[in-house]
Amino acid sequence: MRVPKKDRLAFFKDLYERARSAQDSAFEELDKHFNQYKGDPGIDPAEGEESIARPMNATVVRNITYELVESQITTYIPTPKCDPTSYSERKIRCALATEQYLRAMRNQLPFEEMNDQDERNTYVYGASVWTVEWDESIKTHNTVGGIRTSCLSPRQFVGQPYIYRIENMEYCFLLHETTKEDLVRRFDVSFEEAEETSNDTNGDDDTATMYVCYYKDEDDSICQFIWSNDVVLKDLENYYSRKREYCTRCGKKKQLCDCENPEFKTIDEEYEELDHDIMLSDGETIIPAMSPVYDEEGNPVMEDITEELKDEMGNVVSAFDKMSGLTLPVMIPKQVQKTAPTRLPFYKPKSFPIVIRKNTAKENSVLGQSDCEFIRPQQQAINKVESRIMQKLMKAGVTPCYPDDATVTLNNSIFGQAIRLRPGESMHSYGVIDTQVNITVDVMEADRLYEQAKRILGISNSFQGHADSSAKSGVAIQTQAAQSSGRMDSKRKMKNFAWSQMDRIMFELTLAFADEPRPAAYIDNLGQVQEVEFSRYDFLMLDEETNEYYYDDGYMFSADSSADVATDRNTLWQLNLTNFKEGTYGDPANPNTQLMYWLNQQKAHYPYAQENVERVKAEIERAAEMEQMQAHRKSASGRPLTVNITGLQMTSG
Repeated sequence: MRVPKKDRLAFFKDLYERARSAQDSAFEELDKHFNQYKGDPGIDPAEGEESIARPMNATVVRNITYELVESQITTYIPTPKCDPTSYSERKIRCALATEQYLRAMRNQLPFEEMNDQDERNTYVYGASVWTVEWDESIKTHNTVGGIRTSCLSPRQFVGQPYIYRIENMEYCFLLHETTKEDLVRRFDVSFEEAEETSNDTNGDDDTATMYVCYYKDEDDSICQFIWSNDVVLKDLENYYSRKREYCTRCGKKKQLCDCENPEFKTIDEEYEELDHDIMLSDGETIIPAMSPVYDEEGNPVMEDITEELKDEMGNVVSAFDKMSGLTLPVMIPKQVQKTAPTRLPFYKPKSFPIVIRKNTAKENSVLGQSDCEFIRPQQQAINKVESRIMQKLMKAGVTPCYPDDATVTLNNSIFGQAIRLRPGESMHSYGVIDTQVNITVDVMEADRLYEQAKRILGISNSFQGHADSSAKSGVAIQTQAAQSSGRMDSKRKMKNFAWSQMDRIMFELTLAFADEPRPAAYIDNLGQVQEVEFSRYDFLMLDEETNEYYYDDGYMFSADSSADVATDRNTLWQLNLTNFKEGTYGDPANPNTQLMYWLNQQKAHYPYAQENVERVKAEIERAAEMEQMQAHRKSASGRPLTVNITGLQMTSG
């Protein structure tokens, strides 16, 4: 996309207004879905009644939309899985480090809270918008920079009109609400400039609406432009490039400049030059600090040097120098390949730092299909029926009948009113009219509409945890829940796909900006805590033809298919116990079998599983020590020795 060098603020503001105006109808639908979820009593006008200025409202709202949306909310967070596109020991090692690093990020970032918002955004709006960015302000004792993610409503996203895949867009916009003090801290603007920003949503004087535009330049590089009102907060070309500030006067980096009146300029760094050898995580491979130099055609560049002459034994040959009167080593000319500091390129991602999770795919839309859209007719009809029921009930009752000259008083504290009879008057002159109504048909219709909405979304009573008369056994109930869950499998697949896209972006951002190794710990199959390191240098490969380093980013990201089962911990605990009792792990009386069982329960987060693992390990170690002591005593007595260690029988002598 071509962006002018001048009047850039006006260009991006106009670009946003045109993109936003082209999607007015889509944003109206989003507002309608949100209001429906919140229980809006409004009734849609019938066809041909759009001109009515004052829409009709229901007097009672039975919010089945909220109920059915909330019944689908899950705390399940997909488990990352990384596989190399081709096999090698190095690639397998890198894939393992990447997978464990991403799992560590699941624990470090507040994904539980963001997942809660993501679930509701997806079902209500049809999509949820995630941003995954690198933040240099995140620092620890030994690392600089880290991943920052956020979950946004689709109402905060404006894409390029008529382009329905975000990777095909030339530009897109995000809207953020923030404080003016935050603008001063993050963008190094003055307080006077921050006061000129404005909040375009609620008009609050202390907050500001920040517009962020990501766009692709003519070289297909991602760029960023941020503004609020008439204040430009950031104008960053080559968003993913390493930036370095240097002084135009002395040519030194900003940190090393000591000029009285320095003038700094920011440039993009394409590579780094090594000043020391780098040992990769395998403990064997080394990226040398100095590398051979080749010309443009790939031929080695040679240079002349002089070195000491040595004899066949490797001893330096010396000769008397008449000029100095000293015995000096004999120097001879020699031609060797020229070397220079090794240059390692910086990795540069190519996609927007935005991921859109769709509910289910929708034709000609960057967002997905909203559940609210499909059950809106049932929601509207139920509101009408429930309002009619309430209207009947409010007007129903027992109406008293009495003569015109009867005296009615309101001094009866129990019944609220009383009727005084005249002397000699009979009670037969008075009576009542029962105006009670039958709402059975109305209730049946409301329940019928509710069942329609549930069937549209594929939600059964078993899935909701309600009593299901059609299921007569526990197995039948589980089967119905599984079938209902299977009908919504598409939604889970879309969630897994979106999270795998976020994993891909986190992987690329770490390759691009993490200079220090990122440690990650995990528990192996034996219950031992293992540590791995994600280092961007492990992904560097040397092209033998060009003799240049490049990053091998050929890895596939997905969600672990076993994670769906792992979310239902009670079921998983029971399966592990069943396998243990049936001997799937081995003899249940064998301590090693018990250890395997408790290790599996530990992975499934069974209560006190860790303590049981340690207890069984201690028993195995004590048994082994006792057998060794017995073996030593029998060996000392000179008799044949028979030892049974963990089921393996050995005889000596």
